[in-house]
Amino acid sequence: MALHDCWLAPFINSHRARAIFAASEIETRYSVFADATFLTDEPSAKKRNDLYLALARPLAVQLTTRLLKQANLAPTDIDHIILVSCTGFDTPGLEMALAAELGMKPTLRRSALIGMGCHAGLTAFDRAMLELSARPDSRVLVLAVELCMIHFQHGGKLDNMIASAIFADGLGGAIIERRDPASLSEGKSPHVRYPKLLETMSYNFYQTPNFMGVHLSDTGFQISLSTKVAKLLRREIRGIIDLFLEQIQLSQTDIRFWGIHPGGARIIDYVGEALGLTESELQYARTVLRQYGNMSSATIFFVLDEIVNHGQPHVGDYGLLMTFGPGLTVECCLVQW
Repeated sequence: MALHDCWLAPFINSHRARAIFAASEIETRYSVFADATFLTDEPSAKKRNDLYLALARPLAVQLTTRLLKQANLAPTDIDHIILVSCTGFDTPGLEMALAAELGMKPTLRRSALIGMGCHAGLTAFDRAMLELSARPDSRVLVLAVELCMIHFQHGGKLDNMIASAIFADGLGGAIIERRDPASLSEGKSPHVRYPKLLETMSYNFYQTPNFMGVHLSDTGFQISLSTKVAKLLRREIRGIIDLFLEQIQLSQTDIRFWGIHPGGARIIDYVGEALGLTESELQYARTVLRQYGNMSSATIFFVLDEIVNHGQPHVGDYGLLMTFGPGLTVECCLVQW
């Protein structure tokens, strides 16, 4: 509630806003802003994008440096960068600036998944798997860089209030390669195990393009966010997951860990209800929502990290990751430890 009361209330000016923020079940969020000064005069889309570029680059460098150290790799060991974002862009892109600053090799392959929204972290996993199937010796760096609060919109429009109540800033990343996961765990806690990516599936609802979207305006990105999204997922997610499990020849009882994108508290509730999941199985999504909020495409990395570090997976355990984004789009990814 502090974010609403101390920062945003004057800009929203709606008696409904406080209740919407309270219902989010988010206790803490992180932002690139120290205060709301930048947002006061409703900055233009260009000013917001310029700020994204200025702030995203050093944050991406910091995260990449940490990932490389964790994997005991040098910047020149990376063969392909996949950059994911729906909150800012430029040409040449952030991935080019990052590669130049870190001294990556000139033969580096670069891909950018721009504007795809919350589901795109798993889309990037799929593209990394395709790269490794074609070039087994490659190492792929996946980075999701989302500075959502830069695009806060003034006024009491319901979509804007919901977006302001749930979205936060965050970065997530992973290095994906065909290395023995056991070698990555050397010197770490015996409970820390890294998963293998096994299979993915996308499911697109072509009849509901307006349920969730991000649209360019003179004052940044406008969120289109229907309150019907959670109900649609409650109705359809069982069939989608059954279809995915059928394709990979597993049953729901084979899945030990459920990594659900916490798009909002109600989404977690409804997906859990539709799939018959326990509170223990929903804990990873709830923890990330409570501690960080919804960081768009970066959020699923936090959920997976929560499972890796606190779920204590054993060798052979399966995990099913799922994200939800504009379209409406559902992405699924099967992992195994």
